[in-house]
Amino acid sequence: MSATLSTNTLDKILGIDYPIIVAPMFLISNAKMIKAALSQGVTAAFPALNYRTDQDLIKALNEIKAYSSKPFGVNLIVNKSNPKYKTQLSILMEHSPAYIITSLGNPREVIEKCRPKGVKVFCDVVDLKYAKKVEELGADAVIAVNNRAGGHAGHLSPRELITLLKENCSIPIISAGGIGNGLQLKEVME
Repeated sequence: MSATLSTNTLDKILGIDYPIIVAPMFLISNAKMIKAALSQGVTAAFPALNYRTDQDLIKALNEIKAYSSKPFGVNLIVNKSNPKYKTQLSILMEHSPAYIITSLGNPREVIEKCRPKGVKVFCDVVDLKYAKKVEELGADAVIAVNNRAGGHAGHLSPRELITLLKENCSIPIISAGGIGNGLQLKEVME
């Protein structure tokens, strides 16, 4: 994932060297990967559901925070398909990662709980309609999940979706999907 160029780029928002998030990958991302990313000047996130117990989630959060004070995030499924949502949100509020990426549902509660704690909320969006909704709710950025993203991919190409969001949204846009080299990174940042 990468932020588009603006005065509010991901590197400036989070205080990292490069505007890159090592994407949260279900069953793959873990504390070791997050720590490796942080040591390279980027940020990373893991899905809360990658940790099967609350104790394992807390252990991972503590391990990463003990390793580095650099910003990392957690991807949180915010709809009914995640029976652990409320408990996971509570744990995240106790341990305050730098940001939460919301997926597959209404992020209102997450935004409301994160704002007083200074935790940023980046919301996955696949279209302009949802981007405008989360912007109105107070999201700190949108993650443009395009048709090259893994997992729950959108239906628009990176260029189509990012252009649409840039023309209609006032919050930062982070591209999700289709970035595997410098040329592809440059393309989404133009």
